[in-house]
Amino acid sequence: MPFETQKSYYSIGEVSRIAGVPAYLLRYWESFFTELSPARDTRGNRRYTNRDIAMVLNIKELVYDKGYKLGRASELVKGDAPENDADRKTAEILKLRKQIERDQKKNSTVDDRRRVLLEEIRDEVEELLQMMG
Repeated sequence: MPFETQKSYYSIGEVSRIAGVPAYLLRYWESFFTELSPARDTRGNRRYTNRDIAMVLNIKELVYDKGYKLGRASELVKGDAPENDADRKTAEILKLRKQIERDQKKNSTVDDRRRVLLEEIRDEVEELLQMMG
């Protein structure tokens, strides 16, 4: 998953916003994934390159989207372990869970709209009954 822009380096805050993960998690990942090692400036601040950001996005995909634990994700990043059938099944389960969550959210919205519409109809019927007698 390449990440390319004209900027040559990024702060940890910028990478945190780009990747959508907190800065403390990026620091932890640096200690866990030896492949993720941003350079530091003279003040000791991290300077992430486009390559580092691509690695962060790759790690995030493995951990969040595909559901790997950090140990397994580290093996995959290093290229030590091929993806097996159980890994594909886990990824499929996570994909289905996300679909179910989206469907439930959508159904909740539809149910709320129906409830409001029924309340409006009830109010109109009550008004008509009061007018009739």
